[in-house]
Parts: sequence; structure tokens; C-alpha cells
Amino acid sequence: MSPSIPEETTEALLTVQPVSITNDNFSRWGQVVRLPDADPNAVQVNQGTAQKFSHLAEFVNLRPPATDSANPNPSLASAAANIAIFKCYKPVTTPQFPIRLLERHPYSSQMFMPMGGDGNGSYVVVTAENGPDDKPVLSTMQAFKCNNTLGINYKPNVWHHPMIVIEKPVQFMTITHESGVPLEDCEEYWFTKESGSEGGAAALIQLV
Repeated sequence: MSPSIPEETTEALLTVQPVSITNDNFSRWGQVVRLPDADPNAVQVNQGTAQKFSHLAEFVNLRPPATDSANPNPSLASAAANIAIFKCYKPVTTPQFPIRLLERHPYSSQMFMPMGGDGNGSYVVVTAENGPDDKPVLSTMQAFKCNNTLGINYKPNVWHHPMIVIEKPVQFMTITHESGVPLEDCEEYWFTKESGSEGGAAALIQLV
């Protein structure tokens, strides 16, 4: 069941309409991972049976290696790349989706790449700027609609909502550098003070 909030509270909440994602409009938050329409640097590989498109996203780890003797922050745990699968098996079925929290990965980029995308399913990406108080700024929230042939790669420290899948389930392969230290790997911010409803929602994403 999709999250819901009392109908009488929705009029006061910020409502965000998703826009179709492009390389340009998402560039402040990260990269869109897709086959380029044209790439002069693409090369023929596998004995001429395939093309290789390289450097489609920036895979970033801001933690120093464990073996770095010049580590300026020895209290920061080293991290390894975690290749995982997110099985988003419950598509949102409501016209609006309430935003109650955002999260960020302070020291790592995070890539989501749909597996077996056929272009018939979609998901919504939600982002917001970081404020001077080191919290997400609600008024800067943006939403992007992506079909399931496109991947996205968040820059480190970008506030974003967990993936919102619509229309049909989507499985994502993800890559994130993780150390096992919870707040270093993933920090959550819950919109409690900003919330205008008992359900804790601070904004709505208009899905229909």
C-alpha cells in the first residue's frame, strides 16, 4: 500500500510536479546513465560484436584508503564498493506521494541502474539542496521522472528520497562505497518540524 495522508492536510503542503530527466537538468545532482545518442569515443570490442561506451558517470569515494599513511582524518573508516540489487516490488499507486524524509551519502556517489529495462516502467527521483544548517531545504525540492532504461548516479552528499517506482516493479543494480558505519554510509533527515500533517509529510510529489 502506498503512503497516504489525511485529505484535509494536503492543500497546505508543497506539491512538486516531476519533469522528464535530462543530462542538463540533473547535472547539479549527478549524472544520467544512458547510452549516448552519439559518442565519438565509443570503441568496438569483443571481436567487433559490441560497442563500449566509457565514463558515463563519476564513481566517487571521498574516504581515504585504509593504507593511506597521510590520512588527514584517521577517524573516518575506509570503505569498499558495495554492488547490490534493490528490488522495488511495490509500485506507488496513488496520484500523490508524500515526502517524509530525505537521505544522503556524505562520502560516496550512488548509482542506480534498472535491470532489464524495457521502457514501459518508470521511477521518480527526488532531490533537494543542502542548507546552511546542514539540512535539506524543502523549498528547493525537485522531482524527475525516468523510464526504466535510464540509470542515475548521485554525487556525494546530495539529499534525495529513496526510489519511487511507479507503473510496475523495477529492480536496480546499485553501487555505493560503504564502510559499515551507519551515519557515514547514509544519513537520514525526517521532516518533523516542517511537516504540516499528522502523517509527517512535508511535501507531495504529483504522480498523475
